[in-house]
Amino acid sequence: MDRPQQVPATGFYSSFPFIFNFSLLIAFLSVPHCLIGQPLQEKQDTLVKHQLNLRHDNDFFTLTDRYYSSGLFVNYRHLLKNGLLKGGNEQLAFSIGQEVYTPSDIKTTDISEQDRPYVGFLAFQGGWSYVKKNHGVDVSLLLGVAGKASGAGGFQRWYHNAIVISDPPIWVGEMENSMHVNAYASYRREWQLAPNPFSVTIVAQPAVAFGSRDVYAQNDLIAYFGRKNPIQSSIGFNRIGSTQREIFFSLRAGFRYVGRNALLEGNGSDDTSVLLVPANKEIIYGGFDVHHRFSKNEYWFGYRIQSAEASTTESHRYIILAYARNF
Repeated sequence: MDRPQQVPATGFYSSFPFIFNFSLLIAFLSVPHCLIGQPLQEKQDTLVKHQLNLRHDNDFFTLTDRYYSSGLFVNYRHLLKNGLLKGGNEQLAFSIGQEVYTPSDIKTTDISEQDRPYVGFLAFQGGWSYVKKNHGVDVSLLLGVAGKASGAGGFQRWYHNAIVISDPPIWVGEMENSMHVNAYASYRREWQLAPNPFSVTIVAQPAVAFGSRDVYAQNDLIAYFGRKNPIQSSIGFNRIGSTQREIFFSLRAGFRYVGRNALLEGNGSDDTSVLLVPANKEIIYGGFDVHHRFSKNEYWFGYRIQSAEASTTESHRYIILAYARNF
């Protein structure tokens, strides 16, 4: 479950040569096995009902260390045998994750020089999703804590000392502890323009969020290229139940209207944090993803770029790395 950016022109245009070359690689890997002498899927598809997924987000790979600095998530998904609705594919999903947010200057002890507050977020999220034919829905509920109680500050300091071997962020002026409850819902509609082995699929995916952490409405437009299964069994929509091989890449862009961002603005009028900043109401964002399923293993590489979340900050980019095992 994923959670889910004015974008510098150089951020997109400089990526075009890489995207073009990568599309050629995906096309080669997607051609029928009779042309390359290797099977692209198992002889018989194996039904799986469970999945364990590990995901790590980090902007360190883009040579920055600011804003949404890192995220760690453990996700479990289960395919329901008897769901709530008839004639579709239903899943339950549960995740626990920790997110780290820092200002651009992580060395200063002067709060007036910070462009956003330090804050960590630790949450448990549970959700239900349903797909049928070429559309799907996903709803979830999040329970979380922001501030020192999240443990994000201590974890990041340990990470910098033990792994990165660099001076850790100062974490001066961290936001006060606060509890949060949030609901999320999204709808997905797919149109396949060309079939496999090198399919082309266009997706519209509107989403809304309401609660004490996030209030927003957004819409994503996504284009998929490569060997991609229908929505009922595709890793493009986090579906389990199949081990049919997939390998494809996607390009995405979206717009979000923000009503509330508590990780910038705090937890209402009674928040006593020393630094809070108002969130920008409009955000545009984009991304590039590569997905691959081989047998019971799934791999995901993603790149995200978004416009500034506040008037005091700048645009930001980060990398997504994830691995999943089906069983």
